[in-house]
Amino acid sequence: MTIAQPTSGPEATRAGASIQWTVVQAGLWVGKIGGEFAGMIERDDSGFTAIRFAQRLGVFATLGEAKAAFAG
Repeated sequence: MTIAQPTSGPEATRAGASIQWTVVQAGLWVGKIGGEFAGMIERDDSGFTAIRFAQRLGVFATLGEAKAAFAG
């Protein structure tokens, strides 16, 4: 599976576009901006792991903190 870089990447998030999050299955959220992949969040025993284009942004205590990691 290949994931292409969207034209509306992190710059769009900073410009005010919000990521729309969808629960794909229990413990897995997928985010999109303008219909294009923006990242995902996985929940496990250690917390909520935020991932953007195969880059781990960090592990967070709450889902809200993990979502906020995409804004920066």
